[in-house]
Amino acid sequence: MGSLTCQTQNLGVTNPTTFELTNARFKQAGFTLVELLVTIAVAAVILAFGVPSFQASIASNRLTSLTNDMVGTLAQARSEAIRRGTRVTVCTSANGTACTTSADWNTGWITFVDGTRSGTTAAVDTGETVIRYNQGSGGSTLLRGSTAVAQYVSFASDGSARTMAGTPLTGTLRVCEPTSALGDATRARHIDLSAVGRIETSTPASVASTCAAP
Repeated sequence: MGSLTCQTQNLGVTNPTTFELTNARFKQAGFTLVELLVTIAVAAVILAFGVPSFQASIASNRLTSLTNDMVGTLAQARSEAIRRGTRVTVCTSANGTACTTSADWNTGWITFVDGTRSGTTAAVDTGETVIRYNQGSGGSTLLRGSTAVAQYVSFASDGSARTMAGTPLTGTLRVCEPTSALGDATRARHIDLSAVGRIETSTPASVASTCAAP
């Protein structure tokens, strides 16, 4: 009778010792406080290195995007001037319909057929057609021009760059990111305009975070 009772109690357990060890390991599964703190510390180190790199990548992409937008605009304006056989002008614009002299390129710009000109500033006169409107950067990226191209860039029918008075026009547009994620050697791009209408891009050697006009 005693033997039968013993067999009933051990029924289903082939090795009581192994069962007890496995059960103990199961109860101890999980992170200890020290392991958790080490994991958090490692994650913090990874973030400290990764976040600035990610921010720099985003800023660099914004620089490239705005630079390409302006280069594309100028190239199209020059092409349209040659195709139409008339002056085509790109000017700063806050509303998409008229040129402005009270703001820089950050507010946006328009491209229009500029058949009539008077004075020294660009203006959309009656009957002139706006070809394209760009709303500007819409963020922290800045776009500013040197004195000659601070408000407009204009192309004659032969593709050359000209002032409103018809004299040769040269200048530089600066696309710049003031963020600390970029260094002075990488925060800006230049769009250089020659009198013959050639458009070239370059990276200036050093531009401060104030992103002043070139």
